[in-house]
Amino acid sequence: MKKRIKTKIKTTATPYLFLFPCAALILVILIYPVLSGIINSFYNESLIRPVQPEFVALDNYKSLLTDSMFLDALRRSVLWTLVILVFELFFGLLFAVLLNKDIYCKKLFRCLVLIPWIIPNAIAGIIWKWFLNESFGMMNYILKSIGIISHNLSWLSDEKLAAVSVVMVIIWKSIPFVAITLLAGIQAIPGDLYEAAKVDGARGSQCFRFVTIPMLKSIMLITSILTSIWNFNQLEIIQVVTKGGPGEATLSSCIYIPFVHANIPNKLCFGSSRYHDACADCSMYCVCEEIIEGVSK
Repeated sequence: MKKRIKTKIKTTATPYLFLFPCAALILVILIYPVLSGIINSFYNESLIRPVQPEFVALDNYKSLLTDSMFLDALRRSVLWTLVILVFELFFGLLFAVLLNKDIYCKKLFRCLVLIPWIIPNAIAGIIWKWFLNESFGMMNYILKSIGIISHNLSWLSDEKLAAVSVVMVIIWKSIPFVAITLLAGIQAIPGDLYEAAKVDGARGSQCFRFVTIPMLKSIMLITSILTSIWNFNQLEIIQVVTKGGPGEATLSSCIYIPFVHANIPNKLCFGSSRYHDACADCSMYCVCEEIIEGVSK
């Protein structure tokens, strides 16, 4: 009896022993910092003043929610995430359908489509910063060559154009992932469904509307959740291309926390000592991400 119990305990405990190192690592590098940040957001703590942290309850959050710059950055991030989601789903689905056709060098085109997604965000930001340069950028040269514009546009120094430029770069970066994911979904759709639809008299557009789209709903949902979180978290491209400028035109909630106005009191940056404000910001940021994920579901 005892031998049987020991064997059962050993059999049951073995999987958990294998999981323990990974769980301990996650606890140390993920869960502990998150909990520590939430706790510190309720204190008035300075990293350069060796004084006892003061418990201020929700004062840090009140200060954050009354900061017009933070609220504008948050609205901007939510709006950009929604706009980017619409465009990346539209163009991603378009590319997925085209890449599913029997075309010449189909495998080569599938590899080429992935290039924007493979390029690191910082490198992509540098490439587009040169491409959109007002004086020698290729964007103005191309648009002038085909007669769309008559003079160089200030893509990165005009507030409206800077916002459009950042959104355009993020869309360009996101489309390949959406396209390849939806392409995999299209290829997983049984051919019998299309044959049955054609027997019932459905044409190509009707097959796409009543067969392809419904069968892709679950994949589109998962893709939308993932890309929405990634785009809401976008930091490198905005920092490299515009650094949140000109002014605050491209200041997102992700840029607000580490980089905004180090020389202005009560604002945050990596060199600032206002650790408690940064913790409150990060906590609010996590809440916003959870809301976005919940809405997407």
